[in-house]
Amino acid sequence: MYDEHEMDRAGAMPLFDAIGTRRSIRYFQPFRPVERWKVEVMFEAAQRSSRSVNASYLKVIACERDTLDPEAREALKTPTNTADLDMAPLYLFTYSDPQAPAGGPERLKDLYDRGAFAPALGWSHRFADEVVGKTILEPLLADPAAAGWMAAVEAAQALAHILLSVTALGLGACCKSWNSDVVKESLSVPENWQPMWMVLVGYPAEDMQAGGQRPRAPISEDYFWNDATTPFEATPEVTAALEKHRLLQPLAPYPWRQAEIRSIARAYGLPEE
Repeated sequence: MYDEHEMDRAGAMPLFDAIGTRRSIRYFQPFRPVERWKVEVMFEAAQRSSRSVNASYLKVIACERDTLDPEAREALKTPTNTADLDMAPLYLFTYSDPQAPAGGPERLKDLYDRGAFAPALGWSHRFADEVVGKTILEPLLADPAAAGWMAAVEAAQALAHILLSVTALGLGACCKSWNSDVVKESLSVPENWQPMWMVLVGYPAEDMQAGGQRPRAPISEDYFWNDATTPFEATPEVTAALEKHRLLQPLAPYPWRQAEIRSIARAYGLPEE
């Protein structure tokens, strides 16, 4: 049962710190379950994501590891999803719903009535029905490839909120490939849901730093200013501020990382080499 002071005691990282600290955690404390209230926080965070036509593109089934029989858990594994699946106490089976935009005009009219849209930008109930509904959503829903692409992009935004909330709550997560057909029937998954990631969640058995922040390309390689030939350059002043607020953190590998990995392997009977 949730204690009204539990969230205050747990605390939560500031946003920039959570972005900078997020790692793909691959070692979990298998004996320590994830509290239900923390799963609720993840789902509420996902529901706050940006989404076209206010549609719910992401569908998630949360399963505690031990509710699945050992044969099913073993069958879920892929070459990149092995001992970590046995260690994580919570699985999030994530899907996108290509039919989520259906009913979009009614949701948009509701948003219009709530002040999200206004005539100054061309919006009206008629615009939602005749322009968005008839010329955009109906063709989209009739095109499986387009609907699938849109659902995947929109659902990924909600999943990103889940991953950041996991970190903010002091948990770890890792997105994994999985054999989705294994649990399709037992979890009563609708036919139109498209599998995305199986997200392993739990309390980290490794340090939250997981050896340090992963290297990324300079922003000038991927982001541009005014046109695609003008790189957006980082500045020393902003870089220093982001280091202060922990969005930018020391890069892997920390000097103790290999010793940490070997220690975890010995503790859980995993190969050291």
